[in-house]
Amino acid sequence: MNSTLFNFLLMRKTIRFSASFFKLLFILLLFAVGLNACKESDTLGGNLLPATDQSQFKLSAKFNLTSFTVKEDSIKSDDLSFSLLGSYVDPIFGKSTASFITQFVSTSNQLDFGPNAIADSVVLSMTYSGYYGKINKLDGLQKIRIYRVTTNVLKDSGYYSAENPYKYVSESDFISEHVFLPDPTGKYQTGTPVQKFKLPVSFGQLFLDNQSNINSTGFLNFFKGLYLKPENNFQTSGNGAILSFNLINAAAPSKMTLYFHNDTSTVTQKFDMIINSDCSRINFFKHDRNGIPAINNQLADTTLGNSQIFVQNMAGLSSKIWFTNLESWKDSMPLAIAKAELVIPVETSLIDIYGLQSRLILVEKDEDGKYIAIPDFNLGDNYFNGNYNAVNHTYSFNLALYVQEILAGKRSQKGLYLVPTASAIGANRVVLKGSNYMKFNVTYTKIK
Repeated sequence: MNSTLFNFLLMRKTIRFSASFFKLLFILLLFAVGLNACKESDTLGGNLLPATDQSQFKLSAKFNLTSFTVKEDSIKSDDLSFSLLGSYVDPIFGKSTASFITQFVSTSNQLDFGPNAIADSVVLSMTYSGYYGKINKLDGLQKIRIYRVTTNVLKDSGYYSAENPYKYVSESDFISEHVFLPDPTGKYQTGTPVQKFKLPVSFGQLFLDNQSNINSTGFLNFFKGLYLKPENNFQTSGNGAILSFNLINAAAPSKMTLYFHNDTSTVTQKFDMIINSDCSRINFFKHDRNGIPAINNQLADTTLGNSQIFVQNMAGLSSKIWFTNLESWKDSMPLAIAKAELVIPVETSLIDIYGLQSRLILVEKDEDGKYIAIPDFNLGDNYFNGNYNAVNHTYSFNLALYVQEILAGKRSQKGLYLVPTASAIGANRVVLKGSNYMKFNVTYTKIK
């Protein structure tokens, strides 16, 4: 995947250019096309452009589109800014589930718990960064299971959202189960919202009993991390949430704290195992669409996408858009495309408590099936757009360079994929109107 695009998808990278930049860009484009016009006939495509369309800006909507929803592939989901946990049952999209693995690091290079150290308690604390769904009363109830990771997770390796987490744990590595009502807004606590889980004392005693082993072989060799997964079989339609944690928040560190005492001190002591940017972290996602006919029917019959399409974070759903008669405009060259705006309306009747994405982007796929940027994307946010317009309930994109390259024969049309930004660290989704309702307005000039 193009590195600039990949960084944007994960981290919402912002690139901005001034209006004067785009004016200069278009002047250069006109100049380049004008030079090309000296070598090409101006009599092509008369059926599309009248003879009077010479060096005048025109607006055309003579493009046909088709659209349909596709399942997303697994996406790279390691070492991200946020870790997702929980599940919710969306009435439109079905059940979505997020779990994660995280490592910890010791705050001491050489452990010394003192003689006959005895564990008193173990507390796992994780700093919230937000949520998506319902957290109030019983609608937001969550149950999670915590496991000890027993297979190495390597910092310099890549990990993906559809991997089987049981490559790193087994049921025999189970530590504890917790039922709780999330508090990501800090309604019932002061300071930065934190979720705490009390782990078994016997688990904490393992660290005390293995002090020598940890000191000689290394902390990560002894303790490879924790796996947290939801187990919410009780949830019904409209219940639950995806919880977001900033595990590497230096101002409010996430950590596991072991409280203990020994024979030489009557005061309770503590040992912190923190999560920081040196720790490997992996998000895992699952989507269950059983009993969701609107999506399942479209995945089986792509023609249904002309009426309605779906886009979902957490490697859920994307939508493919194709300009069915774009190549026919090649007969009208040379043209200079000043603007090619694709406007995609939201299905407003289905806007509900589940917030839609603030921005979507359009990308292509390469021969390996990986997303790559189209040229317009690399010109920055102000030019490319893709932001949600809450007044008109639309997403708009400028595809002028993409169209120009296709008409000039420099690019073959493979179709564009409508995907969410930051898919691996957010849970949003949106229902959009299909190609029958989209608008593709092209402003062009015919070069003499």
